[in-house]
Amino acid sequence: MQFRIDIDKAGKVGLRDQIVAEISRLIFEGVLQADTKLPSCRKFSQILDVSVNTVIAAYGILEDQHLIYAKPRSGYFVSGYEGARSRERNALETVVGPGSRMWERLNWQRRSEDLRTIIRPENWYEYKYPFVCNQIDEDKFPVSHWRECSRLAMNRKDLKVWSADNHYSDSIELLEQVCTRILPRRGVFETAESVLVTLGSQNGLYIASQLLGGRDRAATMEDPGYPDARKILAGSFGEVRFQPVDDEGLIVDERLRGTTLVFVTPNRQFPTTVTMSERRRKELITVAEAYDFFIVEDDYECDVDYRYFTPFPLRSSDAKDRVIYLGSLSKGLSPGLRLGYLAAAPEFVEAARDLRGTMLRHPPIILQHTAAAFLRFGYYESQLRRLHGDYLARWGIADEIIRDSLPSFDIKGEFGGTNFVLNDHGNTLSASAVAREAQTRGVIIEEIAPCYSQIDIGKFHFRLGVSSIPASSIEPGIKALADSIAVLRNC
Repeated sequence: MQFRIDIDKAGKVGLRDQIVAEISRLIFEGVLQADTKLPSCRKFSQILDVSVNTVIAAYGILEDQHLIYAKPRSGYFVSGYEGARSRERNALETVVGPGSRMWERLNWQRRSEDLRTIIRPENWYEYKYPFVCNQIDEDKFPVSHWRECSRLAMNRKDLKVWSADNHYSDSIELLEQVCTRILPRRGVFETAESVLVTLGSQNGLYIASQLLGGRDRAATMEDPGYPDARKILAGSFGEVRFQPVDDEGLIVDERLRGTTLVFVTPNRQFPTTVTMSERRRKELITVAEAYDFFIVEDDYECDVDYRYFTPFPLRSSDAKDRVIYLGSLSKGLSPGLRLGYLAAAPEFVEAARDLRGTMLRHPPIILQHTAAAFLRFGYYESQLRRLHGDYLARWGIADEIIRDSLPSFDIKGEFGGTNFVLNDHGNTLSASAVAREAQTRGVIIEEIAPCYSQIDIGKFHFRLGVSSIPASSIEPGIKALADSIAVLRNC
C-alpha cells in the first residue's frame, strides 16, 4: 500500500466513516494522486483488520462522491481533486433548458476555471509544527476579558437592544470605538457616517467590488497578490488585470490607466511582505485622480505590526476620497470572529450599508457590542502590546534560523510582520514537493502559487507564518523543514 491511514476502533465514529474521511483527506491534500490504484477490498480489509463489507461500503461512498472510480476487473482508482470536480460536473446533468446543464446556467462571474486559493489541512493545529499564516496562537487569546465583555453585552436590561433586528444599522458603541480608538492610531479620522462594520476585510472588498464593478469595467490587483481577492474581483468585473510588485510595492505606471478599482496591500504586501515606499504611495494617490479610479486598501496586519513607526495608510493622505480603507480585528483577536470595518466617503458607505443589508442586514449586534466593550475597557490595546512583544521575538528567532538552515533559498520576510516567503534559488524544488515531504515530519507550510497570475512562476514559492506556532517550536520546526528539503535534494 502506497499510503497509510489510521483508524480508531474504540472511537465514536464508525469504521466505514473513518476510512472515508481518511482517504478523502489524502486525496484533497494531494497525497493520493489521480489514477492511483487503491488496494482491493479484501486486501485493504486485512491491512486495517476490518470486515470486507466495511471497506466495500467505504469505497461505495467515495465512489458516490466522485473521489474514486471503478474499472471493471481492475479495481478502484483515485479520481483526484480535479478529477472529482470534473466528474461531479459531468454528473450534474440537471436540465434547466433545452440541452443545457446547471453549470452552464451559472452567472458569468462563477465560471472561471482559474480561481485557485491557498489551502492548508483543516486540522493544521494538530500538527507539531504548524507554520500557517495569519492565524493566532490560541494560548494568546484573552478568554477571560472577552467572556467578561460578552456577559456585559448580554445584560438582560439591554435585551431589546442586542436581540432586536437593527435593520441596516451597526452598533453605535462599536462605531464610536472604531472612530475614536482604532482609526486615529492609523492617522485616519472619520465620523460614524463614513464607517461600516463588516464581517472582515474580505467582506469589505466584496461589497466595494459589487458597488464599483460591471462587465464593461476592469479591476487591477497586485501580482503576486491575494488569491481570494482575484476570485472576488473576477465575480464583479469583466476584466481583472495584474500589476507587478517589486521591492517598493505595487508598480505605478501607465498600465493602471483604464481601470475602475485598484486593490492593494501597501503596508504589508500580500504575500511578499514588502512595504510600499512613500514615493509609490504618493504616485498611486496622484494617478488615481488623474486616471479616475478608486483604491481599495487592505491594511490587514496594521494592528499587529510591531515596527516603532508603522507607515500610515493611503487613506490618511487621501484628500479626494479615492481610497476605500479596509481593516479588521482578525489579526489582533481571532480570524474566527469575522469583525472588520470599512472607511470611505459617506455616500459610498451609505451605498455599502444598503448593499450589505440586502445580504445579511448587519453583523450580529451582540458580537458588535462585545467588541465595543472590549475596546472601551482598553483590553484590545493591552492585547496588542502583548502581541507586539511576542511577534517581535518570534520573528527574530525565525529570521535567524531560516537564514542559517536554508541558505540556498531566497527569503523575504520584512521586519514588523509574522510571515516569510521562500523559494528555491535554483528553481529545482517545487513547493508542493517540499510541502508533502515536510508534512511527513509534522511541518505545515503553505504553497503560494495561487497568488501568481501565472501559476508556473509561483510553483517554487511557499510561505511560513509564526503567529500560530509556539515560539519554542519554531527552531525545531525549521530544522525539520530543512531535513525534508535535504531528503528531496538527495533523491
